Amino acid sequence: MSEAARELIIVGVDNAAFGPLLEVLEEREIISAEQLSLLETEEREVDPQVFANRNIPVEPLEKFTFSDGQVVILLSSGAAVEAAMAAAENSGAWVVDVANNTRGDESVALVHPLFNGGELATAERRVVALPSAGAAMVVDALAPLKGKLQALEVQLNQPVSALGKSAIDAMAAQTARMFSGQDAEIDPEIGHRLAFNQLSACEAVLASGHTLSELTLVHDLRRLFGSDTAIDAGINTVSVFHGQLANLGVVLNEDVDLDKVRALLANGAGLKMVEQPSAEDAVGSDVTLIGRLRQSLLSKRQLNLCAVSDNLRKDVAINCAQTAHLLLKNY
Repeated sequence: MSEAARELIIVGVDNAAFGPLLEVLEEREIISAEQLSLLETEEREVDPQVFANRNIPVEPLEKFTFSDGQVVILLSSGAAVEAAMAAAENSGAWVVDVANNTRGDESVALVHPLFNGGELATAERRVVALPSAGAAMVVDALAPLKGKLQALEVQLNQPVSALGKSAIDAMAAQTARMFSGQDAEIDPEIGHRLAFNQLSACEAVLASGHTLSELTLVHDLRRLFGSDTAIDAGINTVSVFHGQLANLGVVLNEDVDLDKVRALLANGAGLKMVEQPSAEDAVGSDVTLIGRLRQSLLSKRQLNLCAVSDNLRKDVAINCAQTAHLLLKNY
């Protein structure tokens, strides 16, 4: 079957990454409007979406028939999505899970298209998962140092958009109320105000002291960098809509040569070295910004740096589009 005859199915129109994904697919001309189908669960009524100057209807997920030759991107989760994932795989379609529907399932390959995209050829199943946005950014930032890593500590400052579209809407409403002199309502699911705030955790803390998102970040990075690299992570939520920033403590298997490391990072695919990277500079960009590179005061083998990226466009939408393109073209 030719690439032009294949179909791309997107499940989860109400996801925060949906808009950026459509933009990337159209900008890069990965598919035509005739190849695209949009699905959402029956309880959600969603208006048609514009793609390549065409109105694409949003069909009910539960009534859709999957078939061989399709690539299905899952941007949402839940029982109906899991049932659809099983139906799609059984039909011979490829499934790209972006919403942790396959969390903990080691039979599902974890694929970053520019880091280990070759694993698609040897995948055990026709279901692959993409790393979380935070993990994707860290992998981009440290890919030039692969094979040199001994340990890694990630302190990720994630934006409110990492929590989903409802959190974006909630912070926008809280911001508007506060600017008009009114009290902002506390988000009932998070238990804290999102606007003008910084949260040490936005979900339940487990017995280990980590949150599930932190353990997911660690798990993704261990699978991608290898179990020989010791990894720990913390995630804070900051009061910005888009753009994530991570401070990275990297322990190498040899003494740090800053000039050598700087040269490796400067030549890394999709990386741009800047003196003081900021989330504002990263939003809307297709690159990961790297800066604040310095020798740690704790060890001659440790260096510290900062990585910044657009969490929705760069680390979800582009990775989705590139993975879908590989599958449509080669598999």
